[in-house]
Amino acid sequence: MTQNQKLKQHAQRITSVAALSDDAEELGIEREIIRSWQRCLSGEQLDPFKPRSPNVLEPQSLHELRSRYEPFIHLSQPELANLASALSGSGYAVILTDNKGLILNHQVEENLANEFKQAGLWQGADWGEEHAGTNGIGTCISEMRPVTVHRDEHFLRQNIDLSCSAAPILDPHGNLLTVLDASCCGTEDSRASQIHTRALVMSYARLMEGRYFLREFRNQRILRFHSRVECVALPNEAMLALGEDNRVLAANVVALQLLGIQDRSKLIGMELSELVGNDLDSLLFASKSNEGTVLPFRHQDSGARFFGFIYKYKEPVRLRGLTIKPATRTPDECRGELCNLNKLAGEDPQMLEAAKRALRVVDKRIPILLQGETGTGKDLFSQALHKASKRKERPFVALNCASIPESLIESELFGYKHGAFTGARREGRRGKLIESSGGTLFLDEIGDMPLNMQSRLLRVLETEEVVPLGAEELIKVDLNIVAATHRDLVHLISEGTFREDLYYRLNGITLYLPPLRERQDLRNIILNVLEAENDTGKKLQITPEAIAQLLKYPWPGNLRQLRNVVRTAVALCDGDVIDISHINLPTLVERGRKPATAYPQDAQPSTAKIEEFPPPEPVSDNPLRSAEHTVILNALKTNNWNISRTAETLDMSRNTLYRKMQKHDIKPENR
Repeated sequence: MTQNQKLKQHAQRITSVAALSDDAEELGIEREIIRSWQRCLSGEQLDPFKPRSPNVLEPQSLHELRSRYEPFIHLSQPELANLASALSGSGYAVILTDNKGLILNHQVEENLANEFKQAGLWQGADWGEEHAGTNGIGTCISEMRPVTVHRDEHFLRQNIDLSCSAAPILDPHGNLLTVLDASCCGTEDSRASQIHTRALVMSYARLMEGRYFLREFRNQRILRFHSRVECVALPNEAMLALGEDNRVLAANVVALQLLGIQDRSKLIGMELSELVGNDLDSLLFASKSNEGTVLPFRHQDSGARFFGFIYKYKEPVRLRGLTIKPATRTPDECRGELCNLNKLAGEDPQMLEAAKRALRVVDKRIPILLQGETGTGKDLFSQALHKASKRKERPFVALNCASIPESLIESELFGYKHGAFTGARREGRRGKLIESSGGTLFLDEIGDMPLNMQSRLLRVLETEEVVPLGAEELIKVDLNIVAATHRDLVHLISEGTFREDLYYRLNGITLYLPPLRERQDLRNIILNVLEAENDTGKKLQITPEAIAQLLKYPWPGNLRQLRNVVRTAVALCDGDVIDISHINLPTLVERGRKPATAYPQDAQPSTAKIEEFPPPEPVSDNPLRSAEHTVILNALKTNNWNISRTAETLDMSRNTLYRKMQKHDIKPENR
């Protein structure tokens, strides 16, 4: 069949299926796709067989449009970059549009930029359904719901090689604000394979929606709540903005769903006491005396139990403090100033020594092992080291061994050929080892790598040859390894969970990165992070009170936590001064101490602690194995068998916890 015949068949299919209306679903076509085809056919501008030139704004008009959306573009930029990173290597562009389908911002890998530009997926392009026909962005706007439009589900002939998943982002009043989309050109994957991409897009859309809600009502009080205590202050939480008279000003979608309210207008203006009854007093008292304490309360009408707290913003106090220059990096660069080894080392003796030793060996093919607590900046240090090396023009490739399921880590590391396993991409995939050849491979959380993968990695490090899954030919690689962990590898070796020979192969030199609370140059670090995260394009000031609060905090999450707190402060700052009201520091968890509360036993919020349990019967003749079994079992019982909270309590990843449960034959049904 010729290309022209295929395109003609595509047009005929759309026309015939759209005419079937209610019976069309039997053909396996989603209802929203059929409705979109019908809308496109009802107009006079669109013809599925005829090509249509992209409609792109003039530079001046695009500038004016982006200026109107600047607050949201600035606020969403970190999440846009994070989504692009999550989809890296899969051929996707991540796109943000206005509420009419005009592209405001996008993230795309450099080698794919021309391909997406030719497809019309570029800043200023109009992807509204009226102009571009059925597509992820335009159909999402028309349907006001997340959609996937895959290949020949697109209306126009020139778009049938695209696969797009989009989700709407609503403002606090339920109006469409923007659309988040992930699009791929020329994919051969099935429509079912797009489920993961669509779920990711929806998740990041909710995250952006929540951040915008908090920004819009930063000078108001906000009731943040959920039916599950562990979901409070997370992206899927419910939020109600409150006026001075405790009446509801705005609500997000999750709040409407949890409260069982379909008509938003019935909630707006309602007194909070009508929703929470007598629990209002305790929520208000807690917001004044101990902000951030999560309390149980019940819905007045349904009796449903929720957990939440009233988040209180203070009016900005305009005190003159330190001046923060705008960041000099572009949004998609590695945090500019923070990827400079001298900036990272600062004036701290331990860090200066680590940087000095690292620079001496970086170009001598000596493997480097970074050790330090979670969040101390091991990833930033490795990137800065790469930029300071002779390999800086070659790829820097990172793999987090703890975040990838054990079943996928082999294909991520070694790559695979087409048909290597069920679900493999048609074109195959290069693994991280091959991608990093000639550059730097950063293996984060190496202590969580499964034992069988450790054996394969060791062989690659010794031979510098890789065999992708399903392949037979050896591929030579030029490797430069930087590994990192927050765990005691020597202890893991004694437990039998880490190979001793791999440890010596990776440990050409060990560099220790101190936690933030031990750094002697904390003030300078805070200022450097403030400057790196200040992507407002203007100078900001920070009050002495705000600096003092940052200095006295112990930073259990180290540099990662500091960056998140600073990024939030910059986003919340309405003006040119960051003050103490913009500094959102969570309440510290005291491990091993049971809080004194007046909550009912079944309504107490979870805390990261390990209670005392009677010692179980010995499960092994090996005392180390027996002790590990006891600790894991006790932690699971304390956290009611919640895997995420237990993994956090034990300072390990979820994947590692699952492996250890399997090792000790600990099963949920044992409880």
